[in-house]
Amino acid sequence: MVRAPNLQPNQVAFRVPPSCNKFDIHSYLTNIYGVNVHEVRTMNYATVHKKARTGKMEVSQAAYKKAIVTLDEAFQWPGNPEWCKLDQEQGKLGQKQAGRKMKGWRIRAPEGERTQLKEVNDQLQARMEAEHKKQ
Repeated sequence: MVRAPNLQPNQVAFRVPPSCNKFDIHSYLTNIYGVNVHEVRTMNYATVHKKARTGKMEVSQAAYKKAIVTLDEAFQWPGNPEWCKLDQEQGKLGQKQAGRKMKGWRIRAPEGERTQLKEVNDQLQARMEAEHKKQ
């Protein structure tokens, strides 16, 4: 799904493969998610080619199709799940650490960041163990 600020409350934008047609999108949303679809509009976007420094043409963005789906009722974006916040926090701390390493100075993180990273990693580990025990 694509967040688009100029859509009406009952419209949702999707990025789909170019091989999908309107009937496929309509039946997928109706059968899998049980949503009443009023209308499906599609737009094709071509492959973007850029010239590299070597003179070769390179593909910088593959072709895709954008589908705007009009629903019977207003669409509400779901909130971020709890597990997503931990992953984002771990990514942010890891990015800081990698940036410090690339600069070549002060590779070791400050004490506060190290304890915060350890806590996040412990929470992620506990979550993974709990999921493993459920299976």
